Amino acid sequence: MNQEQLSGGEKNDGLDRRLFIALRTRWHVQPLQAVLTALSVSGNNGFLWIGLAVPVFWAAGDGLLGIVSRLVFMAVVVYSTLAINYAVKQILGHERPALDDPALLPLVGVPSSKSFPSSHAAMSFAAATIYVYFMTAVWPFFLAFALFYGLALLVSWSRVYVGVHFPSDVLAGMFVGLASGCFWAIFLHFL
Repeated sequence: MNQEQLSGGEKNDGLDRRLFIALRTRWHVQPLQAVLTALSVSGNNGFLWIGLAVPVFWAAGDGLLGIVSRLVFMAVVVYSTLAINYAVKQILGHERPALDDPALLPLVGVPSSKSFPSSHAAMSFAAATIYVYFMTAVWPFFLAFALFYGLALLVSWSRVYVGVHFPSDVLAGMFVGLASGCFWAIFLHFL
């Protein structure tokens, strides 16, 4: 098999490719497309998750020092997860969805990095885990869980919706993020 078959050709007829096509071509009504495109872009470099720290921790009643320390910690969580995820991408070397079908052209710029696992999903689920860890001290568990993991799921799904990831990329990124988030939550617990 040549490199093209190994990197993307085998996905052309597989479940991953069929799910990608379904998610990339359905439910593209303007309000939803605008929201998911904005969510996808806001997740670039973890900016959404780091940016949420100030309003979320302020709403939780943290003072300035608490907000700043948690903001810095969220940056550590997000960027350490990104670094781990990037290393895995380099090792595995899976290509992004092919751009040979005009109906499947991406709605956002295609990153130059490899596809598997999704960094947006990894950063989102790591950050969501830490937000839930912090916020269950102030909010009911279900509310924190639904809000942060729901947002993480939307950001992750948006990457398939806008055409830059296969569903398996997102699923793997979710697992990387959950593992990273649990590591940092355990670290906090014993700190």
